[in-house]
Amino acid sequence: MTDAITPDQLRQQIKDLDAEIAELRRLDTDAQARRGEDGDESEGFVENEELATELTGIAENEAVIDVLTQRRESLQAKLDAAG
Repeated sequence: MTDAITPDQLRQQIKDLDAEIAELRRLDTDAQARRGEDGDESEGFVENEELATELTGIAENEAVIDVLTQRRESLQAKLDAAG
């Protein structure tokens, strides 16, 4: 039995990563658009802690996107080498 990944499996993994990256980018865009917005119970200002949490979440999301993009590039290189 072999552990070799077929080109079709690589294509599916790339397709799955593309979908995940697209969703994370959509969430990132939403978070960027909402950054600093006042909540329903706000008195007109954003708490520093809330803003820091939002910024941390955005930065973490961007880091995950970077990792997934690198993974996608690696899989694409394997697919290119296989075919």
